[in-house]
Amino acid sequence: MSVQYRGYEFQMADERELPVAQLTSLVLFVLSSVFAVYLASIAFQISPSESASSTTSGIGYVIYYLVAALVFSFLLIFLSRRFKLNFLKWLFVAVIGLVVFMVWNYLGLVIADTLQEYYAIIIAAPIIMVLAMIFVNRWYVVNVAGFFLTSGIAFLLGLLLGIWAAAIFLALFAVYDYISVYKTKHMVGLAKIAVDRDLPMLFVFPTDFSKKIEKIEIGEDGIEGHAAMALGFGDVAFPGIMVVASAVYGMKTGHFFPFFILPLVGGVIGMVYLVLGNVKKPAPGLPFLNTGVILGTIISYLVYVVIR
Repeated sequence: MSVQYRGYEFQMADERELPVAQLTSLVLFVLSSVFAVYLASIAFQISPSESASSTTSGIGYVIYYLVAALVFSFLLIFLSRRFKLNFLKWLFVAVIGLVVFMVWNYLGLVIADTLQEYYAIIIAAPIIMVLAMIFVNRWYVVNVAGFFLTSGIAFLLGLLLGIWAAAIFLALFAVYDYISVYKTKHMVGLAKIAVDRDLPMLFVFPTDFSKKIEKIEIGEDGIEGHAAMALGFGDVAFPGIMVVASAVYGMKTGHFFPFFILPLVGGVIGMVYLVLGNVKKPAPGLPFLNTGVILGTIISYLVYVVIR
């Protein structure tokens, strides 16, 4: 059996091949979180006042973003069932281009030696990314775009939210993710819409690919044939928010390393259980990932703030 996605056919893999996709997802999660923390460190050095002023800073964003996610999900499902909505793909591409522009605004400060180089970098990077998504549009291009998107979102929100505001934020979204996958099942519907409309919303980690075809099929058990593993952008971005928020708190208190490493390790443990554990697929990723990063932050806080 095989599945098709973004110009490639993913062939049915045997048990020995499956860990390749799962290991790749773990590596991507770690790299995205580390990159987001790196961006936050640049921003923190430039303007420390832009970061969260307290552990509960930004708590007002929690309900706002939760409501926005609910409205967006149901609106997307409602409209997609009645209209073709071809413009949605270009809207997603534009959003990714905007986030890539924001990310390279900070990277340019480190890379560029002159003002001309800086402007060339921050203009060229999003243009190249958008053009690649338009004219190449393969799974690996979308994965690269997703990497910048998830890192950028984790960096921005992690910088603005205090650690306890971030913990509440992630806890609520973990509950939402669980309900939307196992109860209402509309998150599975969103994944199918992303595939049907060719929307850049999913990382895909193939175990094998060969010839050029057009589409993928997502069934009740996830990607049919288990020839590739799909992971939503949110499953990487949201736990990354907690890693960044915790790391920024560590920068301020002089305990950067534990406040960075322990949430990251917690997220990796959650990811390992999600992709390798006996979890019914398709599965909500945030209950596992968010729990891991939140527990890592709590342990750091107890050991280096409360007990100390």
